[in-house]
Amino acid sequence: MVAADRGVVRALVSLLYDPEELLRWRAVSALGHLAGAHLELARPLVTRLYWSLNDETGGIGWMSAPALGEIGRSAPQLLRECVRPLVHYLDEPFLLAGALWAIGRLAPAYPAETREVVPEVALCCASADPAVRAHAAFALGEVGDGRARAALHALAHDETLSTIYGDGVLVTKEVREWAGEALARLRAA
Repeated sequence: MVAADRGVVRALVSLLYDPEELLRWRAVSALGHLAGAHLELARPLVTRLYWSLNDETGGIGWMSAPALGEIGRSAPQLLRECVRPLVHYLDEPFLLAGALWAIGRLAPAYPAETREVVPEVALCCASADPAVRAHAAFALGEVGDGRARAALHALAHDETLSTIYGDGVLVTKEVREWAGEALARLRAA
């Protein structure tokens, strides 16, 4: 579709603001596929997404961090220095869960860079927000660094439900289940 109509990129970006959560997440996935197939279209998109995360733009890109994570996973050559800037957004409550999801998605493409941010991500396991705790557990499991064990064990009794996007669907589990899966990945690594 992109080859036939370049307006598809604009349409996908606009879906990042759709009221329907699953549609927003599927737009994130689609932007990742786009980046993998059309680098020339994805390069300016990366700049646009980073700009939308900037407070000075006036329109915060709620789903920009996840989109950057998916783009970086699909086209690693586009985001050589992307992990450390995402950690900056761990200070923004409304962007935090998305930035954590992005770090988890970037882990396979950037193992050294994501291991570097494990201490900051592990601190998020103590957040008051269950979505942040679950996304931190997800990210730590994807990174696969043993330094995360203590933070993940601290979530062992957290029965709060939280939803994370993966494989085209929204999955809801207790935070302790997300942490348990992350610990299992650490044991397997």
